[in-house]
Amino acid sequence: MDIYSLFCLFFTFFVSISVAQDYTCSASKPCEIGCCSSTGVCGYGPDFCGETCISNCDRKAECNPGWGTKWSKADKCPLNVCCSEFGFCGTTEEFCGNKTVTAPSCDGGSSSSKRTIGYYESWSLSRNCDRVYPEAIPIGSYTHLNFAFAFIDPSTFKVAPMNEGDPELYKRFTGLKSLYPDLQTWISIGGWSMNDADQPTATTFSDLAASKSAQKKFFASLLSFMETYNFDGVDLDWEYPVAEERSGREEDFDNFTSLLQNLRDHLSSSGKKYGLTITIPTSYWYLRHFDIANMEKIVDWFNIMSYDLHGTWDNDNQWTGPYVRAHTNLTEINTSLELLWRNNIDPEKVVLGLGFYGRSFTLQDPGCKKPGCIFSAGGNAGDCTGSVGTLSYAEIEKVIENGADVELDHKAAVKLVTWGEDQWVSYDDSETLKLKLDYANDHCLGGTMVWATSQDDSKGTASAALSKLTGRSALALSARSMSTTDQVQSCRLGECGKKCPSGLKPAQRSDGKNKGNTGTNTGCPDGENRLYCCPPDNMPTCRWRGTAPFCKGKCHDGEVEVSSSMSGTGASCWTGHKVLCCEQTAANKAVSECKWTGSAPSCAGLGGKASCPDSRKRLTYSNYGAGGEQPCFTGSKSLCCDQPPPYENCDWYYHGGKILGQIPFKCTGTCPAGKASIATDPTGCLTGYGSFCCDSPATTNGPQVSDFSKRLEGFAKNPTCGKDDRLNAKREEKNVQLSKRHDLSKSDWSDLLMQITALAAGTARTYQMTLMAQEYNTSYAADIGLDLDQIAEYHADWPNTDSVALTQSLMCLGKKASDTIDDYQKARSEVCINRCPSASTKRRSVEGFSSSPPSTNISNHLGARRIDLLDDPQPGGGGYMPTWTYMIQAIMDGEFKLLYEQLIYTNRGEQILEIAWELPSGRDGDSYRERDNDQYVVFHFHFDHLVDFEGTDYAGIYAMVAFHGQQRDRTLRIDGNDRDNDNARVHLIDCNTGDEASEDTDYWYPGYDTIGQESLWGQWLTDFGVWLHQQDLITAQTLTGSHRGQLSTYQDENSFCPERLQFDWGGYTRSRQFTPGGGSEGERTDDEDDQNDNDGV
Repeated sequence: MDIYSLFCLFFTFFVSISVAQDYTCSASKPCEIGCCSSTGVCGYGPDFCGETCISNCDRKAECNPGWGTKWSKADKCPLNVCCSEFGFCGTTEEFCGNKTVTAPSCDGGSSSSKRTIGYYESWSLSRNCDRVYPEAIPIGSYTHLNFAFAFIDPSTFKVAPMNEGDPELYKRFTGLKSLYPDLQTWISIGGWSMNDADQPTATTFSDLAASKSAQKKFFASLLSFMETYNFDGVDLDWEYPVAEERSGREEDFDNFTSLLQNLRDHLSSSGKKYGLTITIPTSYWYLRHFDIANMEKIVDWFNIMSYDLHGTWDNDNQWTGPYVRAHTNLTEINTSLELLWRNNIDPEKVVLGLGFYGRSFTLQDPGCKKPGCIFSAGGNAGDCTGSVGTLSYAEIEKVIENGADVELDHKAAVKLVTWGEDQWVSYDDSETLKLKLDYANDHCLGGTMVWATSQDDSKGTASAALSKLTGRSALALSARSMSTTDQVQSCRLGECGKKCPSGLKPAQRSDGKNKGNTGTNTGCPDGENRLYCCPPDNMPTCRWRGTAPFCKGKCHDGEVEVSSSMSGTGASCWTGHKVLCCEQTAANKAVSECKWTGSAPSCAGLGGKASCPDSRKRLTYSNYGAGGEQPCFTGSKSLCCDQPPPYENCDWYYHGGKILGQIPFKCTGTCPAGKASIATDPTGCLTGYGSFCCDSPATTNGPQVSDFSKRLEGFAKNPTCGKDDRLNAKREEKNVQLSKRHDLSKSDWSDLLMQITALAAGTARTYQMTLMAQEYNTSYAADIGLDLDQIAEYHADWPNTDSVALTQSLMCLGKKASDTIDDYQKARSEVCINRCPSASTKRRSVEGFSSSPPSTNISNHLGARRIDLLDDPQPGGGGYMPTWTYMIQAIMDGEFKLLYEQLIYTNRGEQILEIAWELPSGRDGDSYRERDNDQYVVFHFHFDHLVDFEGTDYAGIYAMVAFHGQQRDRTLRIDGNDRDNDNARVHLIDCNTGDEASEDTDYWYPGYDTIGQESLWGQWLTDFGVWLHQQDLITAQTLTGSHRGQLSTYQDENSFCPERLQFDWGGYTRSRQFTPGGGSEGERTDDEDDQNDNDGV
């Protein structure tokens, strides 16, 4: 993050102004800045620091305005900003006079659609709520995803995970490419905290950049890391070189550029085309320490962090002060980008940063809510992110839904939100994102990047808004509307001199004496042609139309125009051009949805582009149309396509993926793997052509869809999970032989679970995902009875639980999955009841308790639940799980020893009753274990209140989970940190309150016997609840007794349900351990550090 953002372009200008307020000096009163002359005035240069100087005579100006380098630190200002006549650097008129910066300009372009990069925060899984697992990322909205962050080990200089569980997430993150082949997944190394002075990594970047031996270790580790986890590139986020307050050193300026060059050389020598980018700040204060002109030659592009321009850090900054300002502001962004234009940075290499979050403030005067008003502190922490001064996009949406005032600052291109008496936040929505995208396109920028896709809501609303602007939502819409009958392989133009791709054959000509293969020489070296390649079962015949020398090529009805040429297969045209026309079939449907407009020589007005009909929009433009036409002398021809367009991820390629301004002497015009040529254009090439290349349309026999089908088919042969599947969530039936388990490898099993989970999420589906979803629902689901909608509904029941683990548990239930879901949902409707009338309130959170996020070990998120989800009582042991009903029956039969009860107030505000039982030892307990080291079973009852039913107070429970335990920790609690999958939870009931309690919220009241349960699940829950209440394990005394929970109660008359008794914890976060008989152990504590839970509720 760029927290000194307004230490920016005007920093030294402000310095000069402040000095001007006290510019006098003497021999005994030295100058704050500059030398003191005999006239008693401060300044720089020979008139002040020369012969007449009386103090501080060795000081030098920032730059040389013409008096010589003897009197200046440097001849020029950093970043080519202007040097004033007084030796100060700046960008305003006082420094530059009438000199201005010429910004790049593109008229009505769509340059920023080339790249849409989403950063993913791995620590988002430690949030209180709104957790985002990789499978929930709307990948169809992005071209690149960057995993944030990895670190560099300060001792070994090897790539190191930021959190211990990240390696498991790496695999899931890069595995998303199996759903979308054109997606790239990168690793981002660094981040703000890596350079914090109190971290062991504070100087690691500087140490690395200064040492060739350290670089050798880092490069070897990085290549191994990227190959192991299948990353496509690396993004270095050094925040910041040289800056002393960020642990930097003076030599970082040169060393960073050298590091990048060495890294580029090493990546290139690997034989793979790995990408390399860096993040850069917007502020002059930090950007001046980047040698951007030389770095541009090395990196693929710059990710500019054009967010976090303002925040609570402004409070202690003398140049900004405690004034409310938006964290993103297009006016300031424009000023920052001028620093790049001063250095002739190619705009195609600049990726504009966007924020899916907001910086919030608490206003000092509730009556003053405009930018420039004073703030007293950061805004209140969000329920999920738990960070003062920051709210995620999802949290801001909730604020607005509750009636906040929203105002558009059109000039700054940002929304300003106020609510309550004193809360203020700025953020971007679809309207302001459009303003920023328009700006990016107008200035020819090469893309946008988002911090962070993991701040979006569960529906991917912000990503969808961005997709709509980049055109990617139209592609997703096209995929969703496609039927299975549309799934035919598409025709495509091949590469010059090459055979057709696998599965395709050359279309045949019906014209000329020799007829034969259809192709065109357009864009090819002499003697070579591009074949027109089509599926054998959908093969059109083709012919060239247009007669030389005065060619007027035009296709007939029932034909589509594939390409153009000045000669075709015969004599050359003097005027006009010939067109390659093919019978219209399903395989060349895409070609029929686009058409070139504009006729040479005057294709459009000077510098303009030919217009498109109202029903179509311009996809690209060219002087030569499809490639073989008479060139335009004024304006350009336009490729106009139906909406949504039939092609995606298109760009012009000249050589090595470079844009026109960087083409080498010879243009090769080849398309990258996975793309096909749509048009060619020699403009700007001394020899050869550039090619307009788009993704090859997905088909049912495409590798991603085919691989998915094979995995699904392999599992469907026997949809059960055995004990050797460390991802399993279902004990295998005793009569099923191990040889009959599914025959998927562990990697294929993991990939299948990830793919099904992402398909069930359903956000921003790609073309490939649509085909996979259809394959799943029409084959597997039709036979097993578990469709994607059912999986999605079950995920929604447990929004903070790893969705892959939930998918796994359902898949391993096989044909019982659908019935199990139905039974669970019916049980919830039976046992979860509502006793209160109207109004709405937040789930109660007692004041004075920390809302910091729980400590989560991510490595086990693929792990199994170690108690089975089935409601049919079956024993475990030997690697098989006992079912939850089997465990409950044993508890009620007295087979287990009660260890303790304890109340926990978690860091996120959850109130939990923890009850632990000890399993029988030896063989007597084997059937209650899955693993040999299982010693305990623990139940967590998430409670909210007490309420009177017919003279008896019952505890309102909104969720219950259970897990096996292996050891007791230092607080004598059973360790439930879910290490190595030992303590993974089974979710037994969630009354689906979410984080918002309302008049419609239901609760389960153990002991209150709801009559008439039809579901087996509901019957078990009711029986267990009655038993718990009868045994005095869950009663009012459990929670409030003087020798037990010791909670105080009160009634909130302003609540929509005032008859409920709420709990006052009195400053404590954990009770002593107790039992119904009154025995207790330990003392209450107000320690906040360890009050976490991994229940996923």
